[in-house]
Amino acid sequence: FAPLGFVAFGGPMAHIGLLQTVFVEEKKWMTDETFMELQALGHSLPGPTSTQMVVAVAASRGGLLGALVAFCLWSLPAFIVLVSAAAGANVLKAEMSEIWWLQGLPPAAVALIFSAAYKMGNKSCNDNITRFLGLMSSCIIVLLSSSDVPLHVFDFMYPGLLVAGGLTTLVWYTYFPKDAPAKKTSGLDVHLSAAFGGFLVLVWAGLFAFFSYSRFVLGSDDKFLTLTETFYRIGSVIFGGGQVVLPMLLTQVVGPGWVTEEQFYSGMALTQACPGPLFNFSAYLGAVRAGIPGALSACFGLFFPGCILILAVSPFWLKIRDQPFIKPMMAGVNAAAVGFVFAAVVMLYGQTVKKGADAIVVIVVAASAGSFNFPAPFAIGLGGAVGAVLALCQVGLSAIELQGDQPGVRFDTPTLKPPVPPTDGGSSGWVEGQLAAG
Repeated sequence: FAPLGFVAFGGPMAHIGLLQTVFVEEKKWMTDETFMELQALGHSLPGPTSTQMVVAVAASRGGLLGALVAFCLWSLPAFIVLVSAAAGANVLKAEMSEIWWLQGLPPAAVALIFSAAYKMGNKSCNDNITRFLGLMSSCIIVLLSSSDVPLHVFDFMYPGLLVAGGLTTLVWYTYFPKDAPAKKTSGLDVHLSAAFGGFLVLVWAGLFAFFSYSRFVLGSDDKFLTLTETFYRIGSVIFGGGQVVLPMLLTQVVGPGWVTEEQFYSGMALTQACPGPLFNFSAYLGAVRAGIPGALSACFGLFFPGCILILAVSPFWLKIRDQPFIKPMMAGVNAAAVGFVFAAVVMLYGQTVKKGADAIVVIVVAASAGSFNFPAPFAIGLGGAVGAVLALCQVGLSAIELQGDQPGVRFDTPTLKPPVPPTDGGSSGWVEGQLAAG
């Protein structure tokens, strides 16, 4: 887990692509089916999906202590950068476009997403109904993301598409049983009993009640309690993670005057330039409000609900996944989840690959990871090095634009118009003259 916190650029779906490459392709800790089940479970719970997957996989390998260590390794690099920025390290507040040595990292992450999407699609979308569901979920995500849809819609969109996919395949395989998938894999075992899972649910609910009661009923205005309660409440109700959490954070921390709008947007830009989950933004906001203790309070509040819930639900899921109706449902759930990853490829490519140098990084990383089987951290490091060299040498910095019907780097070419023949009946002589002039 140690390298992941340094190379996990690109947002939640890029993280999922990276985790699939490491956990499934390289380490072989689980099958694609088990990985997709875990992803779907994370999407169905509040909190940051990629972090929940890291915690669950680590718990399956090393118990609760392993989960804690993996979470720290996953989040610590960005935590240090963001707390330093909040403390006044202005050198870290530059826009990402101005930092030459970071130029290759976002397109490198996109290349890994594409590689993961291709592999997961081949394995999870292996008949017409699952291919259709993957296609539809991908199109819906892209369509809504490019429309003026309120962000709270995304709280329900991801779980809704997963449920719709599961119900569709349940009905389909009931009427066409010969197409039904055979049972192939076991679920991810986090080595916790159902009783302990129930205890964790009570811990989550009890903390929610304690923080809310202390702040709103007892009227406590303690700086650290208000920080923890605000971020804990957001972490307990936000689905989709990533960009979806930003509007809620804006209203909850800028409104009371804890940070200014300028501080908020500067920290948001820096968080997106850092590796690791976007929920690390809480470290910056907490540090601006109350230093390092504030950063720890805010991080605990935002991360803890999602992480404890994935561990609490996993033992129950392990028990019910062997029911006869679960396997047909999971085929549709996994297909819809694959569609999410393909949608991320489309959206992040347009946002990230804007120059010729970016496209070169995508090609290099895709080839190194897909054809030469480089480990994911090395592939991203190679992409970062290629992007840094190209940026430092000022090579491939022209924008990729669409000119007419030909994609490519923009060229200023004259527009050629065919000569118009005369309309006075002298076209024969006119054609002879054009041929002679040609």
